[in-house]
Amino acid sequence: MNFDIPAPKEKTPGKGEVKKTIQTSPVTPDTKISVSGILHRGESRSVGVMVETDTSHAEIRMPEGEILSVSGYTEEETEELLADLNENMDDIMNAARDVNPMKAFMK
Repeated sequence: MNFDIPAPKEKTPGKGEVKKTIQTSPVTPDTKISVSGILHRGESRSVGVMVETDTSHAEIRMPEGEILSVSGYTEEETEELLADLNENMDDIMNAARDVNPMKAFMK
């Protein structure tokens, strides 16, 4: 399941200021975020989240925030990804509940 990510906001320049885009997150409109179904490990539940662009990817187990693999993101960007995912944990878990593994397998 993919989420629509809004474009980064731009700061409106004041008098004498130069206009520049402020991006606080490595998640951009061309970023794809995929969510697995809920995985049961003992009594705990977790969800696999894949964040990817054309040049980078990260695979993270949530809600633990365990980074399984990362390529193309700096350490700071990875921390920002984790913060964004933690902030949207309810949406991620709801999306994971809607995943039907058999239906996805048959595609």
